[in-house]
Amino acid sequence: MKIKSIKSITSITSKTYQYIIPFIEATYVIYMWNFFKTTYAFHNIWETSLMSHKNIPDFFKHQINISEYSSKICPLGNLSAYLLAIWILLTRIILPTKISQSTQETLKTANKTIFIITAILAFIMNLNAFIYLIPVFIYELFLR
Repeated sequence: MKIKSIKSITSITSKTYQYIIPFIEATYVIYMWNFFKTTYAFHNIWETSLMSHKNIPDFFKHQINISEYSSKICPLGNLSAYLLAIWILLTRIILPTKISQSTQETLKTANKTIFIITAILAFIMNLNAFIYLIPVFIYELFLR
């Protein structure tokens, strides 16, 4: 009888994690790319010269000044955080219950592709954005 109760607790716990982890992950992405502020900044070799071009719209520009306490993410990153959070919740909570097994495999491939593209673009455009999401990239690409 004890084995049955332990098994049921374990299954409840794993189902709970199935819903809790995506919410934590989505909240983390939104927080780090929209609300997190710091005085530290990391830059690629080409990032400073790229941000100083006059032809680049402000939508793509972020803070370069290291000593200023502010968000180091541009408006594009702010918007992308919400879209990425919606993607996480859709692919982890809503869609898996409504699609077939073969479609779930396609969704997993699409999810890895989305996160690889996000990692590459974040690394190229804003090293801070890339560093902030390293835990998410590790989880989505290697642990999941």
